[in-house]
Amino acid sequence: CAMKTFLAMVLTPALTWTSHSFACTLYDKRNETTYQLNLPDDQCSTIAYIDGRIIPIRLSYPQGQAVDSSWRGPKIDVRIYYADAGYKIGPLIDNNTHLKTENNIDIYRTPNEEFFAFNGEDGARVFIRNRIHTWVASRMYGGIVINYQYLKSSLGFSEADEFVMKFVNKTIVKRD
Repeated sequence: CAMKTFLAMVLTPALTWTSHSFACTLYDKRNETTYQLNLPDDQCSTIAYIDGRIIPIRLSYPQGQAVDSSWRGPKIDVRIYYADAGYKIGPLIDNNTHLKTENNIDIYRTPNEEFFAFNGEDGARVFIRNRIHTWVASRMYGGIVINYQYLKSSLGFSEADEFVMKFVNKTIVKRD
């Protein structure tokens, strides 16, 4: 069912691209929401926009530019979600799931997986899960959820978070 919903969203053109110099405007007709990203037109056109709640961006590394699926160099896949005020980013954790703390990184174990947590430069809690050859991180930035995925061999936790947040800080303009 989730795959059918995803395919329906991908195959349904429900947005209008507006081009401005260094302003990428995404408009979703379904919820009449406008999203603005501070990106040049050539980078804006690489975003495969899904719907009003998800903005996927593939970042080239170390350039930090939005690139399309033809990019073959190192990359970090970023998904930006606009969340409701009550949204909770963290997994269910308690004293029973905490294993230890090493180098300012908390390590947790739930019945299904081990995950890591640390504080980003801005003080936001960053949660990281192991996905075979990649790390998948989740964090909040204001009312925005930022998920990003990258190869384990490319960056450490803090370096990846700093890289993504540098891009986010210069890119996120507003949501109307």
